[in-house]
Amino acid sequence: MTVLRFRSVVRTVVGLGCLVGFAGGAVAQEQGDPPPPLPAGIRAPAFTSTTLSGHKITLRSLRGHVVLIDFWATWCGPCQMAMPTLEKLYKKFSPGGFRVVGMSVDDIDSVQDVRPLIKQLGITYTITTTPNANSAPDTAYKVNGMFPSQFLIDKKGIVRWSQAGYSEDERTELTALIKKLQRE
Repeated sequence: MTVLRFRSVVRTVVGLGCLVGFAGGAVAQEQGDPPPPLPAGIRAPAFTSTTLSGHKITLRSLRGHVVLIDFWATWCGPCQMAMPTLEKLYKKFSPGGFRVVGMSVDDIDSVQDVRPLIKQLGITYTITTTPNANSAPDTAYKVNGMFPSQFLIDKKGIVRWSQAGYSEDERTELTALIKKLQRE
């Protein structure tokens, strides 16, 4: 079994587990919230990926902006629950330089599902879909199969907030943090 195929199987199993865990409307694991993948206060790992429109994007190209990176997958129910919240935040704060980068962790077998899902959800923020290129940041950001995994990065490239999973309180918390970081 190839590494990409193995990752697809593992992520499908994890995705089904996420869907089961979120089926009743719960937004945290029964045993408590998952730990954040990378703690606040460290330099965000560099990445290079390709957007849906075919353009290269790097963390360096986003320097000077407050950035939210969202690792997600088409097969992940909580990811789909989080995306409308991220879209609302993007629309509200993008005039002030806020950027959202949704890094699809879909592998070569499921990446074709990204465009239809993005269209269905009305997502206008940046989406990257390069399976091999996105697996490096996935590892560097210590995502480890918990989706969505989100990182709020300040204008200097420092992680200021991270979360594994989805919370209905996310919008309120992120709104306050984005406002604060845009003023810095």
